[in-house]
Amino acid sequence: MAPAAGIKDPAAAIPGPSWARRAIDEAERYLWFALYLIVVLGTLIVFSLNIYARVDHDVLHESSRHFYVLGLINALLFAKIMLLAEAAGVGSRRIGRRLEAGRLVTVILYRASAFTVVLVAAYVLEAVLEGMWHGKAVDQVLPEIAGGPLGLASLAWILLVALTPYFAYRELGRVLGRSRLRRIMLRPGSAVPDGGEP
Repeated sequence: MAPAAGIKDPAAAIPGPSWARRAIDEAERYLWFALYLIVVLGTLIVFSLNIYARVDHDVLHESSRHFYVLGLINALLFAKIMLLAEAAGVGSRRIGRRLEAGRLVTVILYRASAFTVVLVAAYVLEAVLEGMWHGKAVDQVLPEIAGGPLGLASLAWILLVALTPYFAYRELGRVLGRSRLRRIMLRPGSAVPDGGEP
């Protein structure tokens, strides 16, 4: 029903979020996701270095700092790519919106898979550009990326496993509401969330 003449619509009077608020929100999302990736990639690096150290005892002393810096750079880069992909609507367009009407697990796996493809593609592009910078042709670089096809498949699997909890949290927040999900996550285990069974 349209508002009477001379009476302003209350909804129209509510201002949208300011540029500063949106910038703060984006920076917060970026930092949280970067921190998430730093923990995931850092854990993998520590695990890998411990395995390498069993073969070569000099690995921990000579290469560990290089691996940690590389993991940090990749985490920051992947987090930025994630935000750009989200802004572009990856995983949220036709198929993603259609899946939202179905099972939540399907949406989670679909979006985790879509962003895994984006991150793997970005990793390949980064490796190709780096190889070209060093004077290598694309056909020379591609077989070496991540140690070959098996290594690239392993990277894709690791990213999929890492992204699934992230998108599970995001989708639960979408369905339940972010504030309610935070209350559930931070509530003591013995307490019953709103609408839960006693």
